[in-house]
Amino acid sequence: MPRIRIAVGCHPHNAKDYDESLEAELLRRLADPRVAALGEVGLDYHYDFSPRPVQIEVFRRQIEIAHETGLPLALHLREAHEEAFQIMNEEGFPEAGVLLHCFNLDWDTLKPWLDKGCYAAFGGSLTFKKSDDTREAARRMRLDRILTETDAPYMTPEPMRGMECGPDHVIFTAARLAEVLGCAPGPEQIDTLYKVYDNALSLLDREPTAWQREHGEVAR
Repeated sequence: MPRIRIAVGCHPHNAKDYDESLEAELLRRLADPRVAALGEVGLDYHYDFSPRPVQIEVFRRQIEIAHETGLPLALHLREAHEEAFQIMNEEGFPEAGVLLHCFNLDWDTLKPWLDKGCYAAFGGSLTFKKSDDTREAARRMRLDRILTETDAPYMTPEPMRGMECGPDHVIFTAARLAEVLGCAPGPEQIDTLYKVYDNALSLLDREPTAWQREHGEVAR
Protein backbone atom coordinates (compact mmCIF):
# COMPACT_ATOMS: atom_id res chain seq x y z
CA MET A 1 0.00 0.00 0.00
CA PRO A 2 1.37 3.46 -0.88
CA ARG A 3 2.06 5.70 2.10
CA ILE A 4 0.82 9.25 1.81
CA ARG A 5 2.20 11.96 4.08
CA ILE A 6 0.92 15.52 4.12
CA ALA A 7 2.29 19.00 4.77
CA VAL A 8 -0.13 21.65 6.04
CA GLY A 9 0.56 25.34 6.48
CA CYS A 10 -0.29 28.89 5.45
CA HIS A 11 1.82 29.83 2.42
CA PRO A 12 3.27 33.37 2.44
CA HIS A 13 1.09 34.23 -0.57
CA ASN A 14 -1.95 33.68 1.68
CA ALA A 15 -0.61 35.28 4.85
CA LYS A 16 -3.04 38.19 4.41
CA ASP A 17 -5.89 35.72 5.07
CA TYR A 18 -4.44 34.37 8.34
CA ASP A 19 -6.71 34.93 11.33
CA GLU A 20 -7.97 33.09 14.40
CA SER A 21 -10.35 30.90 12.45
CA LEU A 22 -7.70 29.94 9.94
CA GLU A 23 -5.28 29.09 12.74
CA ALA A 24 -7.92 26.95 14.42
CA GLU A 25 -8.41 25.04 11.18
CA LEU A 26 -4.66 24.75 10.73
CA LEU A 27 -4.26 23.24 14.19
CA ARG A 28 -7.16 20.86 13.55
CA ARG A 29 -5.50 19.59 10.41
CA LEU A 30 -2.04 19.38 11.97
CA ALA A 31 -3.49 16.92 14.49
CA ASP A 32 -3.99 14.38 11.70
CA PRO A 33 -1.19 11.79 12.19
CA ARG A 34 -0.66 11.68 8.42
CA VAL A 35 0.67 15.25 8.59
CA ALA A 36 4.45 15.09 8.48
CA ALA A 37 5.39 18.78 8.30
CA LEU A 38 4.17 22.33 8.76
CA GLY A 39 4.52 23.96 5.39
CA GLU A 40 5.04 25.49 2.98
CA VAL A 41 5.53 28.56 5.16
CA GLY A 42 7.98 31.42 4.94
CA LEU A 43 8.50 34.63 2.98
CA ASP A 44 8.00 35.44 -0.69
CA TYR A 45 9.38 38.85 -1.58
CA HIS A 46 9.19 38.21 -5.33
CA TYR A 47 5.42 38.33 -5.78
CA ASP A 48 4.46 40.10 -2.53
CA PHE A 49 0.91 38.74 -2.75
CA SER A 50 0.69 39.49 0.99
CA PRO A 51 2.26 42.57 2.62
CA ARG A 52 5.73 41.82 3.93
CA PRO A 53 5.02 42.76 7.58
CA VAL A 54 2.06 40.38 7.49
CA GLN A 55 4.19 37.63 5.95
CA ILE A 56 6.72 38.07 8.76
CA GLU A 57 4.07 37.99 11.48
CA VAL A 58 2.44 34.83 10.10
CA PHE A 59 5.83 33.19 9.55
CA ARG A 60 6.81 33.84 13.16
CA ARG A 61 3.51 32.43 14.43
CA GLN A 62 3.89 29.26 12.38
CA ILE A 63 7.42 28.73 13.67
CA GLU A 64 5.91 28.88 17.16
CA ILE A 65 3.32 26.30 16.10
CA ALA A 66 6.07 24.03 14.77
CA HIS A 67 7.68 24.14 18.21
CA GLU A 68 4.33 23.44 19.89
CA THR A 69 3.40 20.52 17.63
CA GLY A 70 6.86 18.96 17.32
CA LEU A 71 6.63 18.97 13.51
CA PRO A 72 9.33 19.87 10.98
CA LEU A 73 9.05 23.10 9.00
CA ALA A 74 8.99 23.12 5.20
CA LEU A 75 10.04 26.58 4.04
CA HIS A 76 9.11 28.52 0.93
CA LEU A 77 11.62 31.36 0.61
CA ARG A 78 11.98 33.63 -2.38
CA GLU A 79 14.28 36.63 -2.37
CA ALA A 80 14.12 36.55 1.42
CA HIS A 81 16.63 33.98 2.66
CA GLU A 82 18.66 36.39 4.80
CA GLU A 83 15.64 37.86 6.59
CA ALA A 84 14.09 34.43 7.05
CA PHE A 85 17.33 33.12 8.54
CA GLN A 86 17.41 36.01 11.02
CA ILE A 87 13.81 35.27 12.02
CA MET A 88 14.57 31.57 12.43
CA ASN A 89 17.49 32.42 14.70
CA GLU A 90 15.26 34.63 16.81
CA GLU A 91 12.41 32.12 17.03
CA GLY A 92 14.57 28.99 17.20
CA PHE A 93 15.03 26.18 14.72
CA PRO A 94 12.53 23.37 15.49
CA GLU A 95 14.18 20.24 16.83
CA ALA A 96 12.16 18.15 14.37
CA GLY A 97 14.01 19.77 11.48
CA VAL A 98 13.76 22.42 8.78
CA LEU A 99 13.52 21.77 5.05
CA LEU A 100 14.39 24.38 2.43
CA HIS A 101 11.83 23.58 -0.24
CA CYS A 102 12.92 23.67 -3.89
CA PHE A 103 16.32 25.23 -3.27
CA ASN A 104 17.73 26.85 -6.42
CA LEU A 105 20.38 29.29 -5.25
CA ASP A 106 24.11 29.14 -4.46
CA TRP A 107 26.37 27.71 -1.76
CA ASP A 108 26.84 30.98 0.13
CA THR A 109 23.08 31.26 0.54
CA LEU A 110 22.71 27.63 1.59
CA LYS A 111 25.64 27.18 3.97
CA PRO A 112 24.24 29.10 7.00
CA TRP A 113 21.13 26.93 6.89
CA LEU A 114 23.19 23.75 6.69
CA ASP A 115 25.24 24.91 9.66
CA LYS A 116 21.95 24.86 11.60
CA GLY A 117 21.29 21.28 10.53
CA CYS A 118 18.68 22.07 7.90
CA TYR A 119 17.81 19.94 4.90
CA ALA A 120 17.54 21.16 1.30
CA ALA A 121 15.34 19.66 -1.40
CA PHE A 122 16.30 20.02 -5.05
CA GLY A 123 13.68 20.10 -7.77
CA GLY A 124 13.81 20.35 -11.54
CA SER A 125 15.83 23.57 -11.47
CA LEU A 126 18.86 21.46 -10.56
CA THR A 127 18.83 20.19 -14.15
CA PHE A 128 18.51 23.57 -15.86
CA LYS A 129 21.40 24.65 -18.07
CA LYS A 130 21.98 27.89 -16.13
CA SER A 131 21.90 26.27 -12.67
CA ASP A 132 25.62 25.72 -12.17
CA ASP A 133 25.54 27.55 -8.82
CA THR A 134 22.77 25.28 -7.54
CA ARG A 135 24.60 22.16 -8.69
CA GLU A 136 27.74 23.37 -6.93
CA ALA A 137 25.73 23.89 -3.74
CA ALA A 138 24.35 20.36 -3.97
CA ARG A 139 27.81 18.94 -4.60
CA ARG A 140 29.16 20.56 -1.43
CA MET A 141 26.34 19.38 0.83
CA ARG A 142 26.45 16.52 3.30
CA LEU A 143 24.62 13.64 1.69
CA ASP A 144 22.43 13.13 4.76
CA ARG A 145 20.80 16.55 4.29
CA ILE A 146 19.77 16.23 0.61
CA LEU A 147 16.24 15.53 -0.64
CA THR A 148 14.70 15.56 -4.10
CA GLU A 149 11.29 16.89 -5.07
CA THR A 150 9.19 17.86 -8.08
CA ASP A 151 7.46 21.13 -7.10
CA ALA A 152 4.73 19.82 -9.41
CA PRO A 153 3.16 21.17 -11.53
CA TYR A 154 6.11 23.58 -11.86
CA MET A 155 9.85 23.29 -12.44
CA THR A 156 9.70 20.38 -14.88
CA PRO A 157 13.28 19.04 -15.19
CA GLU A 158 15.33 18.63 -18.32
CA PRO A 159 14.76 16.93 -20.72
CA MET A 160 11.00 17.27 -20.12
CA ARG A 161 10.77 21.06 -19.86
CA GLY A 162 7.63 22.42 -21.47
CA MET A 163 5.48 19.66 -19.97
CA GLU A 164 3.48 19.93 -16.76
CA CYS A 165 5.64 18.53 -13.97
CA GLY A 166 4.47 15.40 -12.17
CA PRO A 167 5.82 13.17 -9.39
CA ASP A 168 7.36 10.72 -11.86
CA HIS A 169 9.60 13.46 -13.22
CA VAL A 170 11.67 13.30 -10.05
CA ILE A 171 13.65 10.49 -11.70
CA PHE A 172 15.33 13.05 -13.98
CA THR A 173 16.24 15.32 -11.09
CA ALA A 174 17.54 12.35 -9.09
CA ALA A 175 19.67 11.15 -11.99
CA ARG A 176 21.17 14.63 -12.42
CA LEU A 177 21.78 14.87 -8.67
CA ALA A 178 23.67 11.57 -8.67
CA GLU A 179 25.79 12.85 -11.54
CA VAL A 180 26.50 16.10 -9.66
CA LEU A 181 27.57 14.08 -6.62
CA GLY A 182 30.05 12.17 -8.78
CA CYS A 183 28.30 8.81 -8.67
CA ALA A 184 29.10 6.30 -11.37
CA PRO A 185 26.05 4.74 -13.07
CA GLY A 186 25.07 1.44 -11.53
CA PRO A 187 25.41 0.32 -7.91
CA GLU A 188 27.07 3.55 -6.71
CA GLN A 189 24.27 5.68 -8.13
CA ILE A 190 21.59 3.39 -6.72
CA ASP A 191 23.17 3.38 -3.27
CA THR A 192 23.39 7.18 -3.22
CA LEU A 193 19.79 7.67 -4.26
CA TYR A 194 18.62 5.16 -1.65
CA LYS A 195 20.39 7.32 0.93
CA VAL A 196 18.58 10.41 -0.37
CA TYR A 197 15.30 8.50 -0.10
CA ASP A 198 16.18 7.52 3.46
CA ASN A 199 16.68 11.22 4.24
CA ALA A 200 13.09 11.88 3.20
CA LEU A 201 11.82 9.02 5.36
CA SER A 202 13.86 10.18 8.33
CA LEU A 203 12.52 13.74 8.12
CA LEU A 204 8.97 13.17 6.90
CA ASP A 205 7.84 9.64 7.69
CA ARG A 206 8.02 9.58 11.48
CA GLU A 207 5.58 8.37 14.08
CA PRO A 208 2.96 10.91 15.22
CA THR A 209 4.32 13.54 17.56
CA ALA A 210 3.29 13.68 21.22
CA TRP A 211 1.15 16.72 20.35
CA GLN A 212 -0.60 14.83 17.56
CA ARG A 213 -1.27 11.86 19.83
CA GLU A 214 -2.73 14.17 22.44
CA HIS A 215 -4.98 16.06 20.04
CA GLY A 216 -6.14 13.05 18.05
CA GLU A 217 -6.95 12.52 14.41
CA VAL A 218 -8.53 15.24 12.30
CA ALA A 219 -12.31 15.16 12.25
CA ARG A 220 -13.66 13.37 9.18
